[in-house]
Amino acid sequence: MNRIVRAALVSSLFVSSASFAQDAEFNMQVDIDDQDMPNARIKMKTTTNVDGEETTTVKVRGGGARMDVRMTGGTTESESHSEHRETRTTETRREPRMDSRPEMAAEPSHRDCGTRSDEGCMMRRDGQFPMDASTWSGFYQSLKSENNEIVRQEKADKMLKRVYLTAAQFGMVLDLFKNEIVRLDVARVAAPHVVNPQHALGFSSKWHNSISGSEYTDIITQ
Repeated sequence: MNRIVRAALVSSLFVSSASFAQDAEFNMQVDIDDQDMPNARIKMKTTTNVDGEETTTVKVRGGGARMDVRMTGGTTESESHSEHRETRTTETRREPRMDSRPEMAAEPSHRDCGTRSDEGCMMRRDGQFPMDASTWSGFYQSLKSENNEIVRQEKADKMLKRVYLTAAQFGMVLDLFKNEIVRLDVARVAAPHVVNPQHALGFSSKWHNSISGSEYTDIITQ
């Protein structure tokens, strides 16, 4: 950079001496492409005041540096500045999003309701599956082992209000009650929890009394 400035100063002094007219002003701009100062630019300005005193100003810009040199009456003033450019890189990392929703249970691929091949075992009603094999076995054996039909009905009513069952399970429960009136009462309690009631329409034949059979059909189709 000093080499370039010296060349610029010499040029400015030469031009200044050639500019003999009082109050004359001379401007000179030079563009330099140097390996030390790529794309450097030198600007010189020479003025002469009324007292005949010359002032030469040299401004050098390039390579991220700046130098201002002013020569007046044999006195040289210089000012240098370095320009630093800071580049900031911001990295944004996206964290995996956690889903706050509760995980839904996967749909079972197979269920055993304890009634062999049962179409209703994979069906739902009110979002509920029918009793699985273990629940059904305990429930059915409890009713079957009760000799008193009235007590058996009470047990059935309590359980059937809480659980769901398939048409096949429903038919086996009805067969446990010999009294047709009691059987119809049990059907009335259980029917809203049969997951596939359309498969239980034929159970109307379990009543010898046609009136009770017709009433059963109304209950199961509601």
